[in-house]
Amino acid sequence: MAAALPDRSVVSPPDSAFLDAMAALAGGVCVVTALTGEGRPVGFTSTAVMSLSRQPQLLAIGVGSGVRSLPALLDGRRFALNILHSGGEHVSRRFADRTVDRFAGLEWSAEEGSGLPMLLAHSSYTVLCSVVRDLRAGDHHLIVAAVDDVVTGTGGPTALVHHDRRYHVLGAA
Repeated sequence: MAAALPDRSVVSPPDSAFLDAMAALAGGVCVVTALTGEGRPVGFTSTAVMSLSRQPQLLAIGVGSGVRSLPALLDGRRFALNILHSGGEHVSRRFADRTVDRFAGLEWSAEEGSGLPMLLAHSSYTVLCSVVRDLRAGDHHLIVAAVDDVVTGTGGPTALVHHDRRYHVLGAA
């Protein structure tokens, strides 16, 4: 039985305090990509990603209810998690921008079996996933996914992280 979220409407801290606290939490920068029912590639930038289980291999992503790509993830039940390397800041910014065609002029490839968009030129790894659970949590969805495959990108061991509202690089020599 799932526990209900507590009613914190009266005692919640100010939004600014919560946002400041979450900005202090460093997160790896990823781009989640999927296909619409018409086969059009879609995606968004995310730092709300976590490894969930080793056996079976599961991960979880947090997705805002208003994210335009969310229906493609939920309807198609498949997505690619592109873990951006140190040179991927421009890709992160593009996929966070709601006003641009995110794939126009960007190097990407379609996964052979599913056609999922993979950003291998901009990623250390791309993790191909199948949705196993969608949990509503406030104004977000927590999507639990099984790992179907891991594809090595071109980025090597460097990582792009977001901390204190800025991009940083880890693992660079």
